[in-house]
Amino acid sequence: MTITPDTTVCRAPDLAQRLFEEEMLVISSRDSMLHRFNEVGTFIWGLLEKEKTVNDILAAVADRFEGFNPERNRPEIETFLAELEKKGLVKISA
Repeated sequence: MTITPDTTVCRAPDLAQRLFEEEMLVISSRDSMLHRFNEVGTFIWGLLEKEKTVNDILAAVADRFEGFNPERNRPEIETFLAELEKKGLVKISA
């Protein structure tokens, strides 16, 4: 699926999560794999408690992290979200 600024993203159900030393750890029930997020990933994960558009995510990350440029860093965030979907951690819809 192509991710656009209007694409919506939310967490998948049936995930275990825990914040450990400022990094989010998520385990999917699908494959019991452990996923660890850095500071930005942990922040984005927190946003995805409720459905958000990619534009919402970019704006929130820009507000939180100095030097983050939504246009320049958008491909990086889109790749991260696509990887989360591939691993079954989020649901993405057009």
